[in-house]
Amino acid sequence: MRDKPLIVSLLVGLIVVLVIGGVSLLVKMNSVSGEYKKKVAQTISFQKAIEELKEENTSLNDKNDQLNKEIEGLNSNITELKTEIMKMEELKNKLEEALKDELIEKKLQEN
Repeated sequence: MRDKPLIVSLLVGLIVVLVIGGVSLLVKMNSVSGEYKKKVAQTISFQKAIEELKEENTSLNDKNDQLNKEIEGLNSNITELKTEIMKMEELKNKLEEALKDELIEKKLQEN
């Protein structure tokens, strides 16, 4: 091998290039692995946030349904009260007419 220093230097050069390439590849893989772990952690946190938002949405939908039922009940109460008011107005009008008739009769009787 002493008589072939070119081959030895080429082999040493090739080994150095392969070692440098291997180290570079390992560093890049570690960097990619770190980024992957960060993204996985971020995805997990997003999934948890999504689940919490889904639960909150379900809760709000339930409250909304309850409030809508309450509104329907109150609207029916309002309708009933309007009906009662109309009946009272009719009774008031009848009483006023009856009172007018009685007053007219009293005036006629006094004269």
